[in-house]
Amino acid sequence: MSTILKEQKPAKRLIASLTVSLSEGAANYVVDTENVSETGLCLCPKKVFPVGTQLYLVFGQPPELSRVSAQGIVRWSEAGKGVGVEFTSISPGDHQALHRFVKSQPQREQGYQQRSVQMGGVRYEASEPKSQIHCAQ
Repeated sequence: MSTILKEQKPAKRLIASLTVSLSEGAANYVVDTENVSETGLCLCPKKVFPVGTQLYLVFGQPPELSRVSAQGIVRWSEAGKGVGVEFTSISPGDHQALHRFVKSQPQREQGYQQRSVQMGGVRYEASEPKSQIHCAQ
């Protein structure tokens, strides 16, 4: 993987239930998404991952979205609401496939509002759904 995503304005989120295989160190999990964007996704895991956790993710939805591999970091996490992951590394080809997938399905876009989170002296900007749809546990 070679592309490192830079900070940018919040990306449009697409409501999408995708199955994600993810790894945290030696542990492996299979979870679903609540939404996805070009810069990250919201997971609906049974386990809540702490903010700052590094994850390796593989997901897709053939034929609309071929298999995508990415590395990411947990930016927010709340039991019953989900886990927000920002992509930190994704190949140009996988990023382009994700871009095409998100752009091809605008009717399922989810409105988001901004919120700020202060962690260890660093301020993070996060987005949360205006509709307050949360992952079912």
